[in-house]
Amino acid sequence: MKKKAKSLPKLKQECQIVFNAYIRKRDQGKPCISCGRIRPLQAGHYWAVKICDGLRFDEDNVHGECSGCNCFDACHLIPYTENLKAKIGDKRYNELKERASDYRKYGYRWSRSEIIELIDYYKQKIKEL
Repeated sequence: MKKKAKSLPKLKQECQIVFNAYIRKRDQGKPCISCGRIRPLQAGHYWAVKICDGLRFDEDNVHGECSGCNCFDACHLIPYTENLKAKIGDKRYNELKERASDYRKYGYRWSRSEIIELIDYYKQKIKEL
């Protein structure tokens, strides 16, 4: 009997776990993008997933951020913005803002094949680190 395929929301959830693990490993040992302290890091999204789902798996949009800044500091985006510009440069920051504007205006629909491809891609990137 054939197994039922995972739903798109389940695939996105699986991809989010793998992607976040990659971000934490990529930024391990680096300071929090917002406060600059060396602490255990989470994958902190600059543009929130609820606002810009299309940037959910964008490496320029997600950086190591301590739980205090990521979950409990309403003003964390002020230093995050400055540190993000320093980290990725003005050109990539402006391109990220443009993508966010487009996704907020037009939305974004993930495909199953795209999510499956991203899961495999980030699993491989984790192995390479």
